[in-house]
Amino acid sequence: MKILFSTTYFHPYLSGLTIYPWRILIHLSKNHQITVLTFNHKKNKKEELKIKNLKILYLPYLFRLSKGFISPQSLVYFSKEIKKADLVFFNQPNVEGLPLMILAKIFRKKTLSLLHCFLSGKKNWLDYIIINLANKILKIQLFLSDKIIAYTKNYLESFAIYKKIKNKVVFTLPPIKKLSVDKKFFQKLKKQKGKNVWIGFSGRIAQEKGIEYLIKSIKLLTFNISRLFLIFAGPYGENVSGEESYYLKIKKMLDDEKINYRFLGNLNEKQLGAFYKAIDVLILPSVNSTEAFGMVQAEAMLLGTPVIASNLPGVKIPISLTKMGEVIEPKNEKQLSLAISKILKNRKKYTNKNLVKKAQKIFDIKKVYKFYDNLASHIHPNSTEAVKKRLAQQSKYD
Repeated sequence: MKILFSTTYFHPYLSGLTIYPWRILIHLSKNHQITVLTFNHKKNKKEELKIKNLKILYLPYLFRLSKGFISPQSLVYFSKEIKKADLVFFNQPNVEGLPLMILAKIFRKKTLSLLHCFLSGKKNWLDYIIINLANKILKIQLFLSDKIIAYTKNYLESFAIYKKIKNKVVFTLPPIKKLSVDKKFFQKLKKQKGKNVWIGFSGRIAQEKGIEYLIKSIKLLTFNISRLFLIFAGPYGENVSGEESYYLKIKKMLDDEKINYRFLGNLNEKQLGAFYKAIDVLILPSVNSTEAFGMVQAEAMLLGTPVIASNLPGVKIPISLTKMGEVIEPKNEKQLSLAISKILKNRKKYTNKNLVKKAQKIFDIKKVYKFYDNLASHIHPNSTEAVKKRLAQQSKYD
């Protein structure tokens, strides 16, 4: 099957919006030909990257608006690629994908949307207008999609649109890997840590993550915080589109409050595994619906690290399923401070062999890949999996 995948951001940009589909498409490319249409957040020119059956086309654009790209010229590439596709797959939210969705309907192509989240967070009147417009465009694309994939019913049920689209929604957890551990990097982190307490954050330094509330919660801890460090893993500053000013704000808060901290920047998967093993607890203090699950907490759990996450639809699900942490109300630094103390004082309650085994069973990536293989065979009866099933059925009667 020839799959055309439309996404605003993709590899090498790092976020849940890119990592999830990257893993899914790499798996599907074993049996299908995949073309990705996307934009490069650092370079404004047409480029092409090919990895076996996965081809990535980085499209040119006129200019950027907030975190989006204005690219009338992309219609030329859309029109060319859509004629060759059996399935048009959309990474949502994806404002730039609306013209492609309309073209897909004109050419009577099957359409599939992977819904990560609805947008939220309003810094000013321009952001308010852009976010509302983006969510309206997202809803139009969801109505036009033949099938919609979402991570949790808990998240989607919190939006009124769910009642109107629920007949075409299917659910599966995101593809979570149990990360390997870079032993040398782990030993380096352990040496740096010494006898100190490390509270970890993994992800982009972005407004919806609520990092300012994590900083405020540290000042409320009743024990001596001179031996406590906040350790950040993930992109920050100019490496996070539209969030440079937020990073500077966070850095200033850390310095003003005289809190020990360290930014590790982008880590490869094995280094990230070492990071999870080195920290004492992972915090995900997200504040709005732009965060819909938070795969970092599942990654930490698979390596035995307890988690504290916000009580938001979808975000609270990993802790609810595994019992490997505490859920706190968003923007509530007092609750967060108490939860940190609770886990540090009784860590064995939140992490042991049985709990980790349970987490590994819940977040089994093979189940997710099987879901997408079955979905592909259902959408396109001539796909590899469907052919295998028919041949197997025929052999019974030969």
